[in-house]
Parts: sequence; C-alpha cells; structure tokens
Amino acid sequence: MNSRSIQLRSITAVGLMSAAVFASNYIQFMIPTPFGPTRIHIANGICLLAALLFGGVKGGTASGFGSFLYDLTFPAYVATSWVTLIMKFLMAFLCGIITHGVKNESSEKFPPVWRRLTGIISGAFSYVLMYIVKQFVEQCLFYGIAFKAVAVSVFTVNLPVSLLNAVLAVFISLILYSALLPAIHKTGLAEKFGVK
Repeated sequence: MNSRSIQLRSITAVGLMSAAVFASNYIQFMIPTPFGPTRIHIANGICLLAALLFGGVKGGTASGFGSFLYDLTFPAYVATSWVTLIMKFLMAFLCGIITHGVKNESSEKFPPVWRRLTGIISGAFSYVLMYIVKQFVEQCLFYGIAFKAVAVSVFTVNLPVSLLNAVLAVFISLILYSALLPAIHKTGLAEKFGVK
C-alpha cells in the first residue's frame, strides 16, 4: 500500500471520528441552574473512543476538531471554541498514549483491560481538571467575577456535572471499544484505517 493511500485513509478515519464526536454532542440533557445552564452529554466518551481506536494523535485530532466544530454552532461557545479544541485534543491524546504508547508502538491487537482503563480514566479526569481551571480563568480574569462567586458556581454545579460526564465517558468508551474492536478487526478495516 503506497503512502498516499495510507494518508488518505488516515484523513478519512479522522474525519469520520470528528463527525461522530460532533454529532455525539447533541445527545445531551440540558440542566438549568441558578448559575446558568449546564449539560450532561456523551461526547467525551466518543472522544475517548477515538483515542482508543486510533491512538493519541489521530484520536486527539478527531476529538478536538469535532468538539471545536460543535462549539461553532452555539454563539455562547464560539469565543472559547479554540480552547475546547486544545482541551479535547489533550484529553484524547493522553488516553491514546497511555493505552497504545507514545509512538503507538503497542503491537497488541486488543490492549489489556488495565491499559485501556488507565488511559480512559486518565483522559476523562484530566478533562475535568482542565475544565475547572478554564472556568476559573475565564470567569475571574476575563469577566471579572469575584473568585468566591466563581468557586461557589464551580463547586456546586460545574464540578459535579463534569464528574458525572467523566464517569459516563469511561463507561461509554469502554463498552463501545470492547464491542467495536473485534468486529473492526474481523472485517479487515482495522489495518486499512489504522485502528489500534
């Protein structure tokens, strides 16, 4: 297989996973709160699935780009869409490098459960940390809201919902990966699209 064909398939895989991440953001439950609306969603689980299937770089690219595009569809998220791109990339990248190694050198057809779980949990909870830091930076530094007021909002609404989303992401990505990977290998698509 020539390098141009491999490159095209890699771009296709990233594009398909970006579309899945984008669409998964719409599977959500909006929750009104005194501090503004928040949401429970499955998108982080699909971001981690991308990392499990394609490794840190391709999975991170798909996660970041799909989430970035979703943010562009909501006026309230547009200004920080570039931050979302970086944070979702980092979440999936961390998951991918823990599961498959820094250079995707893992030769295992189906990485052991402990590596998958370590990667998924690290990715999911690193995003919670990044999201909480982002809330403080954005609200305190850019909007000038008092630290105490931001802390009340973050620790009563943002943190609990983010932790719930992280737990959902762990279960969703692990279940989907375990269900999809054997089928992808069986059909021969794994080698064609660089599935790990």
